[in-house]
Amino acid sequence: MNATPILQLRKISKRFGNIQALDHVDFDLREGETHALVGENGAGKSTLMRILSGVYTEYDGEFLLDGKPVHLHSPHDALDLGIAMIHQELSVMPELSVAENLFLGRQLVTRWGTIDWKKMYNTAEQELARLGFEHLDVRQPLGKYALGTQQVVEVLRTIVSGARVIIMDEPTSALSPAEVERLIHVIDKLREDKRSIIYISHFLEEVVRVADRITVLRDGQKVATLDAAETNTSHLVSLILGREVNATLPPAVTSADGHILLEVNNLTSDVFNDVSFKVNKGEVLGIYGAIGAGHFDLARALFGMYRFDSGNITVDGHRFKPRHSARYAIQHGLAYAIESRRKSLLMDEAIYRNVTLPHLNRIGSLIPRQSQELKLAAPAIQMVNVQPPDPLNPVGTLSGGNQQKVAIARWLTFPPKVLVMSEPTRGMDVGAKSEVLSILRKFRNDGYGVLVVSSEPETILTVSDRVIVMSHGRVVGHMENKDLNKDVLMRLL
Repeated sequence: MNATPILQLRKISKRFGNIQALDHVDFDLREGETHALVGENGAGKSTLMRILSGVYTEYDGEFLLDGKPVHLHSPHDALDLGIAMIHQELSVMPELSVAENLFLGRQLVTRWGTIDWKKMYNTAEQELARLGFEHLDVRQPLGKYALGTQQVVEVLRTIVSGARVIIMDEPTSALSPAEVERLIHVIDKLREDKRSIIYISHFLEEVVRVADRITVLRDGQKVATLDAAETNTSHLVSLILGREVNATLPPAVTSADGHILLEVNNLTSDVFNDVSFKVNKGEVLGIYGAIGAGHFDLARALFGMYRFDSGNITVDGHRFKPRHSARYAIQHGLAYAIESRRKSLLMDEAIYRNVTLPHLNRIGSLIPRQSQELKLAAPAIQMVNVQPPDPLNPVGTLSGGNQQKVAIARWLTFPPKVLVMSEPTRGMDVGAKSEVLSILRKFRNDGYGVLVVSSEPETILTVSDRVIVMSHGRVVGHMENKDLNKDVLMRLL
């Protein structure tokens, strides 16, 4: 590996209003190197990479490529200079063939200007075989193949386009353990070809394994750049959090004795494996994991929105059907508020309509009248203190915190036995977070069960009685929330 940087960022600073997102950050990348970038959410990783990929064009500092100053004006400029970013959400076209995805936007053509299908198929087969994927039929739709294979095709597309610097943002977040291994094999091959990779991930064991060097950001500042061979996950956690971590993990626990409202046994799918836990009456169980740990898909599986292959779900003694629906889950006492408020709420509709939406079949008339819906929704809206409280206001006019209150209120009209909440406080200010978590605590205190699923350690630690930690689809820790802190949660990832 050449020790001379091909890319350098010097004293990079970036502000958003009163927020200093980056403060005089230095970063460099060498030829044939995998350089990992780690830090908590909000540390500045994404901002730095958006500068590097041409998304953010206004900043202070210096950007050098091959020792020469450059200033990108768009992502297209970055691609022209050989810098490509692979986002966490893949940009492949599942309905198109493997070969078409590989050459998306850069199709090979004959001298007559028509697409040269033969050359495209042959080149695609050769490039994939070089990475150990010779079994793929490049004529088949890419959507036929697993997510890990789609990830490899997107990586290879950047290579075919001429990229020599590849930014990978949480590349293993949705991959199975076997797919992670295949992607690491691909990264090793890319290094042999002298491609340079910036690797962003919350999975610290994976970072130490795959990286040559690791840069830590905290609160918009560079903390350190380390050789991966000379550090470990505990040291990285200390640098990320800014304090020494306790080397002793708390003892594991099983579910406390009590009236079990939710019991999950050996639940297994393509993204989580052998997950078991219980939620008791009057208890909040928190499930924590980095993005891609499998906990969000687990929550969807409980509600019938994600398929699981084996295991069972029982709510208050009633075992769910293996292929149950969301309606079935609601009928048998389990409710679910997804992590995206904008996907769960009808932004143009009134508050009361959003509250009554899952319960229209219970109101009693074929076409519910506004007066009936308002009567049903009003107590729940008042209970969660939506501001402003006018039930006729469109949900889209509310703040993020008040939208989340509406998402909770819809389940208070006919309270479930167990309420599952994914990322209940994402994107909220401190005051709104406190209000929402208080609502969940009251729900617990009223004798219901609450399951909170989050990648925000503060949320999990604030509201949970017990905590489960998931990593790469498996439960890796189960503890009482007694003297727990972020150190412990992050070390288990």
